[in-house]
Amino acid sequence: MSDRERSYSRPLDVHRWSDYPEVKRWVDHFWNEHLAGYFEKRSSRGRKPKKTPKDMFRVLLLDLYVAWLEDPELSIGVSRTAKDYAVDSRYNALYISDKIIDVMNALLELGFIDHRLGSEVSGYRTRIWPLEPLIDYFHKAAFDEFVIGTAQERECIVLNNKEILNQDDLDELDAKPSKGTSRAVEYHDNDDPRIIPARELLRDYNKLLNQTHLDVGSQEQPAVTTTHWNTKRRRHEKRIVSLRQHNKFVRRIFYRGDWNLGGRYHGGWWQQIPSELRKHILIDGNQTQEIDFSGFHISLAYGLEGLSPPTDPYALNLSDARLSDKQQRSAVKLLALTAINAKDQKTAFMAFRNEMNREQAGEENKISFTDDLLTVLLEGFLSENPSIAHYLCADKGVELMAIDGNITSRLIEHFTYKNIPILTVHDSYIVEFEYEDELIRVMNDACAKELGMTGFKIKSEKKVTPRSLQHHQQQDRSGISVIEGYKTINQQTVIAEGYKNRRQRYLDFKDKCS
Repeated sequence: MSDRERSYSRPLDVHRWSDYPEVKRWVDHFWNEHLAGYFEKRSSRGRKPKKTPKDMFRVLLLDLYVAWLEDPELSIGVSRTAKDYAVDSRYNALYISDKIIDVMNALLELGFIDHRLGSEVSGYRTRIWPLEPLIDYFHKAAFDEFVIGTAQERECIVLNNKEILNQDDLDELDAKPSKGTSRAVEYHDNDDPRIIPARELLRDYNKLLNQTHLDVGSQEQPAVTTTHWNTKRRRHEKRIVSLRQHNKFVRRIFYRGDWNLGGRYHGGWWQQIPSELRKHILIDGNQTQEIDFSGFHISLAYGLEGLSPPTDPYALNLSDARLSDKQQRSAVKLLALTAINAKDQKTAFMAFRNEMNREQAGEENKISFTDDLLTVLLEGFLSENPSIAHYLCADKGVELMAIDGNITSRLIEHFTYKNIPILTVHDSYIVEFEYEDELIRVMNDACAKELGMTGFKIKSEKKVTPRSLQHHQQQDRSGISVIEGYKTINQQTVIAEGYKNRRQRYLDFKDKCS
């Protein structure tokens, strides 16, 4: 059995594809030399399949290649169960069938890949990775990585049986997991009048993202390696997030099989990297700003009650020797936000501790958040915010997510049809610096429209905006550009040579294609 770490993997992307002639020739050459004869020996009785083993080999080879580019130690998780490949599913745009298992077996038999079998006991799917003969062929790839992407008809509107609260839930959905876990639900386009318009908008948005160079300017390599707290396995695991241009596909996912719940936007590497790295994101080489509407659901709850949120709902008139004022506010904020997504107090406390385990990992003086301490904090918050008390520990989160999903749709629509890329991270948004003020204005308008109110404003965590700077500039006759100075001070990115090289390769590729 291989000593490869099973947790360091990602699911097979069954939508990995390229129609570029040079890629097709590269795939065909390997197929004709090594696999054509293997599959010609097999009889092909019955109805002709929508996709041939050769088509499935293209998906598998390209995804193995992409994973190897990301990290040679990264494995791919695959299912060896026939029923996990539903050919007629709307979530299987390339009609990948269980014949892909035969392709994997052929590559195993011929010594091109190795594997570690999964099992129900281990809770892991089978892992596969390339061996030296296949890696040697990878080195012969004479095409730009930008020609490998995702199938154009891949479904971007997903109806899921459960809510997606973190990256683990999203990985579970993509991994074709066993019964009882997250899975996509089949539906018809006429099930809800909002489906087709939502898909049209999202396809236009994904098209814009596909035409935009997105990267982290401070990164030498096109990947971010993090230590991830797996809430289900209750342990830290290594995770790699690819910053390559093929990792930008965004889906809108509705929860619990209900078009009125969820509807958040998921996908894109910017949602998976640590928050401190997001300030170094560059869009087409330009500086960006992230506007954080942190505590968004608390504000929405107030809005639904016809009220504007208080300046600081987390500042309590409460003294507890176990926590400093700063620690108390931080804990109250996290507890309130987990409680608004929880069905009861026990679930809220559990979710809070899971997050704190992640945040306090490696710290020597960890704070012990007992049930008694959390009860004091929760009751203190409810006492200070009685107008929205009925939203906490009442399973209201998925309803509020539907509202913030609609608000995000309004922002995406506004900026996409102005040909301006916007990146979404649920309660925060990233745009090029010059659009920061426009984002705040559009956000406030979207909130007011969704809540049916006039004058409702959601405040950003940022204290300084281009608008406030422009006002200051009008008062300052020194001739010094305050806005340019702010851009310089606020942008701490030291552009890495690796980024410069990636950016130049992308520009050269675009020139070649134009």
